[in-house]
Amino acid sequence: MFSSVIFSSNLIILCFLLGLVYSLVLYYKQQSFLSRRVLYFLSFLRFILISSLSLLLLDPVVKSSTKIYEKPIVVILQDASQSIKENIRIELDNLAAEFSDMEVYKYHFSDKIYDGFTDINSGILTNYSSVLNDVYSRFSNKNLSSVIIASDGIYNIGSNPLYSDNSSILKDNRITDVKHNNIVFLGNNFISNIFIESDKFKGRTVILNIESNGKLIFNKSIKIVSDKEFIKVPVELNASEVGIQSFTANISVLEGEVLITNNSFSFFLDVINSRYKILLLYDDIHPDIASFVSVIDENKNYILEVIKTDSFDNNFLDYNLIILHSLSERSHDIVDLLSTIEIPLLIFCKQDFNFYSSLMPRINFKEKSYNNEVYTILNKDFNSFKISEKIKDMIVSMPPLFSSFGIYDISPSVNIMLNQRVGDFTNDNPICVFDDVDDRKVGLILGEGFWKWRLQDFYLNNNNDNFNDIFNKITQFLLVKEDKSKFRLFYDKEINESNKVVLEAEVYNDSYELDNINDIDITVTNNNNKEFNFLFDKYDNKYLLDIGELDIGKYEFIARVNKIDYIKKGSFIIKPIQIEYLKSIADHQLLFNLSQQTQGKSFLMKNISELAILVKNQQNNQTIISFEDTLKQIIDIKWILLALLLVIAVEWFIRKFNGLI
Repeated sequence: MFSSVIFSSNLIILCFLLGLVYSLVLYYKQQSFLSRRVLYFLSFLRFILISSLSLLLLDPVVKSSTKIYEKPIVVILQDASQSIKENIRIELDNLAAEFSDMEVYKYHFSDKIYDGFTDINSGILTNYSSVLNDVYSRFSNKNLSSVIIASDGIYNIGSNPLYSDNSSILKDNRITDVKHNNIVFLGNNFISNIFIESDKFKGRTVILNIESNGKLIFNKSIKIVSDKEFIKVPVELNASEVGIQSFTANISVLEGEVLITNNSFSFFLDVINSRYKILLLYDDIHPDIASFVSVIDENKNYILEVIKTDSFDNNFLDYNLIILHSLSERSHDIVDLLSTIEIPLLIFCKQDFNFYSSLMPRINFKEKSYNNEVYTILNKDFNSFKISEKIKDMIVSMPPLFSSFGIYDISPSVNIMLNQRVGDFTNDNPICVFDDVDDRKVGLILGEGFWKWRLQDFYLNNNNDNFNDIFNKITQFLLVKEDKSKFRLFYDKEINESNKVVLEAEVYNDSYELDNINDIDITVTNNNNKEFNFLFDKYDNKYLLDIGELDIGKYEFIARVNKIDYIKKGSFIIKPIQIEYLKSIADHQLLFNLSQQTQGKSFLMKNISELAILVKNQQNNQTIISFEDTLKQIIDIKWILLALLLVIAVEWFIRKFNGLI
């Protein structure tokens, strides 16, 4: 390893001159009362300090070169499928020991590749194309000398390894997965991530198309830049129809592809109608009305009408949500009428809550004391919809609201979102609550002054995103109906015995946001009524359970979301696979052809010693020497900074000792 500093010589001279001039000017006046030895030493220290700092300001870098020795690599693959009747692990270990001067990698395989050799031949499937593709991916940019395959040549899944011009990897493009939300509101755009893999089509271009209901809705050309490419394509789509909406993603077929059925991938999502009509009724103008209207107007999923009560015709049937803001006694008829319909309500109440008692009967204001400014705090048990930590902090820091002190009688079924807070004291008096009354949702806000929240949010963040988020969540919660399943399970009902049993789950809160706060446990019962209990793992906002491989048979299960008592029942079947036994005669011809295509040779096990000699005598068994260059900023080198600190300390001490400080 050796290093060099990348720098301009002219700049170095300039930095040294700067340090020299500065030190001479600084200590010129001290000649009269300092000894010449001390004067020269102090000037030297200041020269070193100023010159070094000047150099560091120019941000020089150190270039280091490291010599790397890469031995030739030998990969040995052991076929561990059930068609192999003999245990050849000892023979392969002895073969690997012959290559002491080389780097040896040992694997066993069936449908996939696994580390090391094995004594048990239990693989049900044999997939050469997958295994060779994996080897190519791991060693394509390394000093690979030889690949040794100990096998009978029988494969029963994947493509023929002789297909392409280079049998270590087959030419193929495929869509492997599509990630997206399963529930989307009507008219909203959503992001779907399309995952594409490409083998041996470097420099080619594929066309990604997405169709819905037979219509092309997305089209994009994708350039493949390497022989082994993993591509993630984010696609913005629109939920244009209510109900289950299907999409099909497909990539164009290129000449020479091994398989074209994997060029297409279908996915589905549930579209909920969110184009809701909202009515806001008021008796008198209030700044809180404008603040709330601004939130609704920014959401394209809502149509808002703001009407004064004396201009309203009492026709509520066209609306999905009704907002009442501080109605007075003169609007008593409207309140009476609303008590007879099932449209969701959001009530802003300034003082006289008893006026709305018919709309929210499980809250009683028994004794009113006085009105005062109060702060708010989030109820820790509130779970109707998710509130981020950022919003929680914002609620605590917002200006006070004007609300009523008193004694409230609140039913346990009422869900309290915000409580009153005076200083560090939190009382039981609510600010914001929700309840289900006669099969409709009702929200009640006992306070005013939210316009100050909006101004404060803009002052702190230069936008109203946090304020809008709170009231958007409240609105969405009140609008969303309860007829959608909030607990969903995704799994295959028929599973091959060689595959793992994997279940995914989604749990939605009251606003249909993904939520994995609670645990999900599942009890699986086999044919013999033996029970197995599992707990789902949490990932992102969802749940995942990997049970692993199970014995052949039928299984039934019951899954529960703890603390909510959502329950799902179902069943699946583990099917037997005997494809490995369909061919019992070794395919020596395939192995011979495979070795010929790669300029190799085929051997019987009894001639394995000849194989070792052939591998060791190959011309490409050369150690590759390369150099790896790294760049590092001098300012990142700690000892240089420590040295400069030492120079400063020494100069300071000498100046202090001689009375210059």
